[in-house]
Amino acid sequence: MHGVEVSEELLDSFGVALAEAFVVYEAVILERGKVLAGAREVLGVLAGRADVIQSVLTGNMEPLAIGKLAAFGLERFVDFEVGAYGMDHEDRAVLVGLAQERAARKYGESFTRHNTVPVGDTPNDVLAGHLGGARVVAVATGSSDVQTLEEAGADLVLEDLTDTAAVVRAVLAAADQ
Repeated sequence: MHGVEVSEELLDSFGVALAEAFVVYEAVILERGKVLAGAREVLGVLAGRADVIQSVLTGNMEPLAIGKLAAFGLERFVDFEVGAYGMDHEDRAVLVGLAQERAARKYGESFTRHNTVPVGDTPNDVLAGHLGGARVVAVATGSSDVQTLEEAGADLVLEDLTDTAAVVRAVLAAADQ
């Protein structure tokens, strides 16, 4: 719109500048935001399993995704290298496949619908996961309730993340289907 020629170099420099500016905003996130009840515990248990690789699939730019998780000390639970981010593609379903490809390259195994389980909280998360080739666990912790997520076609729906064992079972069961 403004006659700026988009290039990989421009996007990279924009990402770096945005990440640097975001550092100031991290304090605001920490002050106003919160970790969902049970999230830290679930991430910790899943991170301790040799058969689970956790990452991020988000419309955010990678530095912002890292910053948001780092603000709450959650970054240690995920492998950002195999994630997929808003700057990678605008279509979230495409991001699922991209994350699967990155994980396959890094870990030397195939990632398919049978072992890829995004956890989301909106009907769009469910749709993107299914279109991208994954089973989806949905959690009614956002603006969508259990019924809405079930109607969207989530493979499993949970009310929240507070029952660590139930969430871990749901993620592992979705992967085994």
